[in-house]
Amino acid sequence: MILFKGRSGIKQYVRNKPHKWGFKLWGRAGASGTLLEVEVYQGAGNQQSDGSQLSKTTETVLRMTANVPDGKNYKVFADNLFTSLPLVKILKERGIFYTGTVRMNRLKGCSLSSEADLKKTGRGSSDSKVEVNSGIVAVRWYDNRTVDLVSSHVGVEPVSTVVRYDKKQKKNITVPCPEIIKVYNKFMGGVDLHDSLTALYRFPIKSKRWYMYIFFYTTNMMVVNAWLRYRSHAQVLKVRPMRLAEFQGRLATQLVSPKAPVGRPRILSPAPRLSRVHHRSAPPREVRLDGHNHLPEWSQSRERCKAEDCSALSYVKCAKCNKHLCLNKSRNCFASFHTA
Repeated sequence: MILFKGRSGIKQYVRNKPHKWGFKLWGRAGASGTLLEVEVYQGAGNQQSDGSQLSKTTETVLRMTANVPDGKNYKVFADNLFTSLPLVKILKERGIFYTGTVRMNRLKGCSLSSEADLKKTGRGSSDSKVEVNSGIVAVRWYDNRTVDLVSSHVGVEPVSTVVRYDKKQKKNITVPCPEIIKVYNKFMGGVDLHDSLTALYRFPIKSKRWYMYIFFYTTNMMVVNAWLRYRSHAQVLKVRPMRLAEFQGRLATQLVSPKAPVGRPRILSPAPRLSRVHHRSAPPREVRLDGHNHLPEWSQSRERCKAEDCSALSYVKCAKCNKHLCLNKSRNCFASFHTA
């Protein structure tokens, strides 16, 4: 969601979102969080006009995967908002495999063991059914509660184990875990990861034009994409990557720099930090040693002495050079400054 409360025909209200008013986006991302495709939800404007009986969410996934090559063993993971049997079948016909959580009212005729029966069997129990014609498998797994998934490429076997904390025994226990759960947890969450990174350092803008909010939000998403690519390259080269905030700051500096170097910047090897050197400005040597009108005067503020090898603070300054210099019983930097 892009936070927006102004006037716009495509502004949406989503009750369960942290920001309830704004522009709703659909996105397709990789497991690393890199956003591959995005579109703005426009209500009826996003629907196809060919009389298709598919649901809105199914049409959304089909649009998002239209550019995915067929028959190349690509896999799609989504939550129960998008999952439906027609969607899984259409993608499988294209050679694209699907795994996702599902709402049981979308699996008509598929009878899986109830949550009460699985609870009696014990934590980690599961039940599954396979559609003979399409080979699509539906799995119900009981952990703290039941979770339902469908897939066109992975099922229950092989069963592994996961560690869970048991409140009754007050210790960690091992729980059987179907392969479909393991695969789903491994590759699901790319969109949520990208959304969380985008929310870290948003551009604080205010505009009367609603489309500017979408423009700056998509710009922020491109920055996150660039940082994710940079981080993956840094890991290959075994170089410690910059944090997202530092990367975004350096990118902004290079974009606004009037003398930016031409070509791709070498950001994989951060520049070494140089020791800080304090330069003390001084009048020209001819002026400092001319011996005319160099008179001490009292200043209202105490500043650092400008003589070499002296870091004391002094109220005295030269009226001509306008530099603070020590002039007291223990040090006479004023004299040495004007004679050497």
